[in-house]
Amino acid sequence: MLVAKRELEYYDDYIYQPVEKEIKRTPKTSKKTQKKKNLKVMYKMALLGLAIVGLALSLLVLYRYANITKMKFEITQIQEQKAQLQKEKEDLMAELEAIKSYSNIEEEAAVKLGMGYPTEDQIVYISVSESPLGEEAHNQSAENYNIFSQIKNIVNLVLGFF
Repeated sequence: MLVAKRELEYYDDYIYQPVEKEIKRTPKTSKKTQKKKNLKVMYKMALLGLAIVGLALSLLVLYRYANITKMKFEITQIQEQKAQLQKEKEDLMAELEAIKSYSNIEEEAAVKLGMGYPTEDQIVYISVSESPLGEEAHNQSAENYNIFSQIKNIVNLVLGFF
């Protein structure tokens, strides 16, 4: 027996020990656990969707702020152009006033054209009397006006029926 015991100790290391295979069996999931998993997935999807919507809104707001900044820049440029054009207009108005002034016109007429005021012997006075021809022409134009006004009244009356 002692020999057998020794052999047992000697062969103890070499004894075949079957390796236990770990078989993973999927336990049958109950409906409750399946619902919980579906609920978790839906919750995660809802959070992801909410994050995407938030990102989209943030990008939209950022885009609109960029447009507002661009518009403000354009407004500033247009206001600068307006101020420049107003200054140019004022300069041109001052130049026009200088050209239109009577003293300048008189000076240019005297210097460039050699003009001057007329003397007494250059002035001729004419007497004008009213002629009967002038009254006749005035009466005829008044009659034409009356005829045209009557025709106009008739046309307006006819058009009033429509």
